[in-house]
Amino acid sequence: MTNELIPVADSVIVRRENITAIAQAGPKSYEDNSLSCTRCLQAGETLLAEIERKGMSDELDARLAAYIEKSRKTLKVMNERRAPVTKLFDQVRSEFTLLENAVNPAVKDSIPARIQQARNAYAAARREEEKRRREEEIARQEEIKTRALYRTDVEQALRNAFSRHLDEAINQISQINAAVTLDNWEASVITLRNLDCQLGDWKPTIDTRKPHTLTGEEALAIRKEIFEKLLPDFRKQYGFEVSDYRDEMLDRLPAKKEELEHAARLDAEEAARRKVEIARRDAEEARRKEEERRKAEADERRKAEADRANAEVVGLFGMAKADRDASPRAKVTKKIRVDDPQAFLSIVSLWWQHEGCRLSVDELSKIFRRQTTFCEKLANKEGIFADTPGLTYIDEVKAR
Repeated sequence: MTNELIPVADSVIVRRENITAIAQAGPKSYEDNSLSCTRCLQAGETLLAEIERKGMSDELDARLAAYIEKSRKTLKVMNERRAPVTKLFDQVRSEFTLLENAVNPAVKDSIPARIQQARNAYAAARREEEKRRREEEIARQEEIKTRALYRTDVEQALRNAFSRHLDEAINQISQINAAVTLDNWEASVITLRNLDCQLGDWKPTIDTRKPHTLTGEEALAIRKEIFEKLLPDFRKQYGFEVSDYRDEMLDRLPAKKEELEHAARLDAEEAARRKVEIARRDAEEARRKEEERRKAEADERRKAEADRANAEVVGLFGMAKADRDASPRAKVTKKIRVDDPQAFLSIVSLWWQHEGCRLSVDELSKIFRRQTTFCEKLANKEGIFADTPGLTYIDEVKAR
C-alpha cells in the first residue's frame, strides 16, 4: 500500500507514501520546533529584561553572545527537524506545478504555449498582409486624389486661359470703339463687321504642375481630354459674347457718328468737352463689360475651388475607408529589445521622468536594492563612494 499512487483528474500526481509521511512526521516536527522556539524566546526575553534593569556589562555581553550562538544552533536543529517534511511538501507542490505548467499557455514549450506561438506567428503574418494591402489601397486612393486634383487644376487653368483670350477679344472691340473718329468711322464699321467672332483654332498654353506620380504621356492625355470636353462650351461662349458685344458696338456707332458730327460743328471748347464725354462713356461701357467678365470669372473660380475641395475630401474619405477596412486580427503591443547596454540609461531616465520621481524613498529602496547593495560593497571593499546630495553613508556596528 505504501507505493500506491493517488490519481487526481485522471492523472497520477503524487505517491501515497509521501502523503502518509507528511501526515505522520509533520505534526511531531511542528510540535518539537514550536517547543524549541518557545524556550529560545523565553530565554531571550529574560536576557532583555536583565538588560533593561541593569544595563550592559562585559559579563552580560558574554552571556548574550552565548545566547546568540545557542540561537543559531537551535535554528539549525529546527531546520534539520523540519527539512524532511518540507522537502516532501516541496515535492508535492512541484508535482502539482508540473501538471499546471503542462497546460499553462504562459509557460515556454508547453503545448498551449506552442499553439499560442503558432497563432502569434499567423497573426503577425496576417497583420503584415493587411498592412501591405492597406498601404496599397492608401496609395491607390492617393493616386485617385492626385489625378482628380490635377484634372481640377487643368480645367481651371484652361478656363483662366480662355477667359484671358475672351478678354483680349472684348478689349479689342472696346479699343476700336474708343478710337472711332469722323475720319475713320467707315473703316471702324468695316473692321467690326469683318471681325472674326469664332474661337477658331485656339490652342492655349497652360502652366499646371504635373504630379510626380503621372508620366508625361498620362498628363498630356488628361489635358487633351479636358480641353476637348470644354472646347464646345468655349466655342459657344466665345461666339456669343464676342458677336453680341460687336453687334452692340455696331448698333451704337451711328449715334456716335452723329455725336461726333455735332461736336465738330461746335466751337473748339465745346467740341473738346463733347469728345471727353464720349470717351468717358466709352470707358464706362468698357469698364461695365470688364466687371461682368470679372464677376463671371469669380464664379468660375469659386466653382473650381469647390471642385478641388471636393476632390480633397473624397480622397481623404477613401484613405480613411482603406484604414477601416484593414481591421487587425491581433492585439499589437510594443516590446523593448535592448541591443546596447548604454540604452538602459534611456530606459531608466524615461522611467524616472514618468514614475520613479513620484515614488517614496522606501519604494525606490526596494526597486534599487541590488544596486544599493553593490555600492555598499564598493565602499566597504574598495573605498569607492557615491557623492551626491541626499545620499549619506552611515556606519552599521555589529557585535562579533
